[in-house]
Amino acid sequence: MSRIILISHAAKPPVAETLKTFRPWLAQRAEIIADLSAVSDEPIDVGQADLAVVLGGDGAMLSQARRLAEIDVPLVGINFGKLGFLAEFTVDEVKEHWDDLLSGRYKISERVMIEAGVYADGDAEPRFRSLAMNDCVITAGPPYRMIDLQLTVNPKRWAGHGTVFSGDGVIVATPTGSTAYNLSSGGPIIAPDVNALVITPMCPHSLSFRPIVVRGDDEIHIDMLEANVGTTLVIDGQHPIPLEKGSTVRIHAFSRRVKLVTNPDLGYWQMLAKKLHWAARPRGTGSP
Repeated sequence: MSRIILISHAAKPPVAETLKTFRPWLAQRAEIIADLSAVSDEPIDVGQADLAVVLGGDGAMLSQARRLAEIDVPLVGINFGKLGFLAEFTVDEVKEHWDDLLSGRYKISERVMIEAGVYADGDAEPRFRSLAMNDCVITAGPPYRMIDLQLTVNPKRWAGHGTVFSGDGVIVATPTGSTAYNLSSGGPIIAPDVNALVITPMCPHSLSFRPIVVRGDDEIHIDMLEANVGTTLVIDGQHPIPLEKGSTVRIHAFSRRVKLVTNPDLGYWQMLAKKLHWAARPRGTGSP
């Protein structure tokens, strides 16, 4: 019998109501080796599992991707959120495709994750470390004055000092996160299977500092030259970490990738057009 990790955001009334029938349905078809809350992203050790079924929204998928990163288990997302860009299935679709899910007849989208470490001036070990599936964002924060940053891409490969700029912060995003805060800030959409990272400045005090795409194995260093009291590093829009002048944020790709089970009824570009209206034609008021 297949071993399943069930993770749910049961604080949401629609999720709690669905679990009344879905949990027994699932238990008849697989061994539920862990029944966890999606509110937490604390690492767990539950042994080998075949699938992790997550009931929630895209936020739950982000937190559980970080939580299960070391377990290397495919995630099946059942959407109870607004967008459903990462949680691609409905409950009915999971039931419809359950035989294929149990037998391994499904497609997996492997997504780059990034690891961020915050280093105080002169420290060899980070005082904070976290994984991110979408992005790591440095934001100026209150009192909302511009901050000064030095950006260095892979200092071991490229000689010389980094680029110094002022602005409201910077976004370092994965291809998965390229359709999130990065897109809202004018960054490019990157196909999810591309091994790359995108660096997008936030309101830079420059006409020529545009978003850049770098190799997936590049290491990114961001030195805090000037910071505000409220300057913060935000992980996946969920975890804020205070930053101060003199600290450095180092970001690189994590050694493992997230495995998302894709909905066979909905391809990535179709989903991009359907949910984000990518390449949608303008609506006219006259006749075609």
